[in-house]
Amino acid sequence: MAISRKPLDVNNYSALDGGTGLAIPGYYSRTNLNDIINNFMIAYVGDGKVLTKVPRYEVAFWAQRSVQEFSYDVLHSEKSIEIELSPTKSISLPSDYVNYVRIAYTDANGVMKPILPSRTTTANKSVAQDQDYKYIYDQEGNIVFKEISETIEKYQSAERLMDVQQTQDYYNGYFDTDDYLYYGRRYGSTPEYQNINGTFVLDTEAGKVYFDAAFKEGTFITFTYISDGLGDNGNFDNVYVPKLAEDAVYASMLYNLAKLRGSAAGAAGLYKKEASSKMRNAKIRLSNMKSTEMAQILRNKAKWIKH
Repeated sequence: MAISRKPLDVNNYSALDGGTGLAIPGYYSRTNLNDIINNFMIAYVGDGKVLTKVPRYEVAFWAQRSVQEFSYDVLHSEKSIEIELSPTKSISLPSDYVNYVRIAYTDANGVMKPILPSRTTTANKSVAQDQDYKYIYDQEGNIVFKEISETIEKYQSAERLMDVQQTQDYYNGYFDTDDYLYYGRRYGSTPEYQNINGTFVLDTEAGKVYFDAAFKEGTFITFTYISDGLGDNGNFDNVYVPKLAEDAVYASMLYNLAKLRGSAAGAAGLYKKEASSKMRNAKIRLSNMKSTEMAQILRNKAKWIKH
């Protein structure tokens, strides 16, 4: 008997969002948080199962906590956004921001140039004062702060000691005249001051990143950061977990729920070991190391560095 197979549409090989009917590329490699909660309730909660009675909201809580912890250590939930710099030479931190990974700008050739944090400037809150230098208070008796501090304003407007070409000459040790103007001037210098890509100041309290005078309006900034994996205002359908780590999330949820219940507390130690083991497995699975890439790295190690 011949088996009838539906031909594969390579142009639309993705799942359909039931709410919008739109295709979601790469959907089958991930599971949304709502499905994880439902699957856990079916597999682990009920009469004759590991957990006899657990409310869904408690399962949902530990599902969120597990995804958050996994986002930091296992899933590596890095997001990268491109932002065009405004005249204020600052950008706002995303709502799901936890920590930054790297900040860079795109040059004329589309190459990303890394931007380093400033070690000589910090973001301070500037108190608003009247002409007699007295603090200004609002109607509720709270001190009023300026939108941007004097330190940041000076940082963003300060002229560079050398222009880009001079800095490149300085950095590369080129000779400007017969007097060897730049010869040997890199020796013993601080790498931060050799950077021609500019610097930034991160103000987590204000939710801003400020850039120095090296940047102009219209510069495209690439901001890569770590997310907690739950940045969609509590909509679990839009929170995804890679299927390679799905089993580890279940194990983490089971351990955290079992340790709080007397009926399952005796096995909590076993569940903890199982959760740790599956977390290690998830890290290995998601490391995404390929044999061809490893071979290329090892071959490069065997090459001599030529001047």
